[in-house]
Amino acid sequence: MSPSTRRHVLRASAITAATIVALGGLVACAPGGTAAPSAEPDSGPVTITWWDYYPPEGAPAIALEELLAEYQEANPDVTIEREFIAYADLKQSLLQSAGAGSLPDVVVINSPDHQQFAELGIAANLDEKLAEWGQLAEYPEGLIASATYEDSVYGLPISANCLALFYNTAILEEAGLEPPTTWDEMEEVAAELTTPERYGFAYSAINNQQAVFQFLPALWQSGGDLFDLTSDDAVASLDYWAGLMDAGSVSREALNWDQATVAAEFGQGRAAMMINGPWQLPFLAAEAPDLDYGVALLPAGSEEASVTGGENYMIMAGPNEDAAWNVLEFLQEPENVTKMNVAGGSLPTRNDVDPFPDDELIGTFTDQLQVARPRAYGPAYAEIADQIVIALQSRMTGAADSEAALATAADAIAPLLPQ
Repeated sequence: MSPSTRRHVLRASAITAATIVALGGLVACAPGGTAAPSAEPDSGPVTITWWDYYPPEGAPAIALEELLAEYQEANPDVTIEREFIAYADLKQSLLQSAGAGSLPDVVVINSPDHQQFAELGIAANLDEKLAEWGQLAEYPEGLIASATYEDSVYGLPISANCLALFYNTAILEEAGLEPPTTWDEMEEVAAELTTPERYGFAYSAINNQQAVFQFLPALWQSGGDLFDLTSDDAVASLDYWAGLMDAGSVSREALNWDQATVAAEFGQGRAAMMINGPWQLPFLAAEAPDLDYGVALLPAGSEEASVTGGENYMIMAGPNEDAAWNVLEFLQEPENVTKMNVAGGSLPTRNDVDPFPDDELIGTFTDQLQVARPRAYGPAYAEIADQIVIALQSRMTGAADSEAALATAADAIAPLLPQ
């Protein structure tokens, strides 16, 4: 095994132990360290309403409650009323509240949804506050882009993830192969690792947005983009992606697999490699504790690329913007960012934070994050993604070739893309 391969290999059990220790330390220890900043002087008592979709007993909710309590103790004139709203209901609740004039002051929002509320004019523009703060350069560009609309920034990240390549160490070593680094190598390695008992590679091609999330890195790696789906680069990306299934290196059952099922196939040894995110590390540790595997950067086309996921803090426009920003400043202190990143199993949301310093697999995801891009395609992204799903399904089921499938999608999304 080469040094570069060893750098990306670590037993899942070791990862789990490190994560459990970190989480245990977070929950068991009282908040401390950086002092909470005071709210704006002479502002008087203020109540900040806060919405998020963190289940009350989960580690992120516990960590957040501790930090908000610490802030309020240092700022007795500030009361933060936090409310849990289920993820499936949050967007609709926000839209209804906007219509009723009863918006919360701070919301934790799924990053692809952020631009919609900036476009509606109900999210606060943070440009002036961020300029005075002077710390925006500490954040990966892809994470800030998800909270950016028309060159202005409307939020900051609370958690982050991206996709990378998982590989079964024993299977690759037995075949005398290294993890692929290019598309050509991926096609060759995936084919060579495919046997009657397993597939060389696994991805999600299910009939929903998870398939788009998994395909977008290939589109960007080609030099293509959703703004020009009829380009030769875009067509080449779909030919590459679907071609892995055409060649038999990816199971046709992937048309029914979500990302959790992909992880299960990999954990059971029925796939030698998969594309997936760091949220699968605890699953693999629990369900496949004896599995030796590594994580590598995604194979590159003409460019390197991955896709970002996660959540952002979003301040809503209104009379409490300054007080809400003061809370976010406190939450964005590196020590507090680390607490939230650990609680959520997140990749670092600041470049000067390393929540899992001894975790080599997380380190690879952190490297991958540097070339990851957001799904920043404006307020109609959900509708756009639905059309890309149709194109992917058409190509992979043989209903259309790549050029025709993407041409149909290009026509459908043209009026939905930012102009």
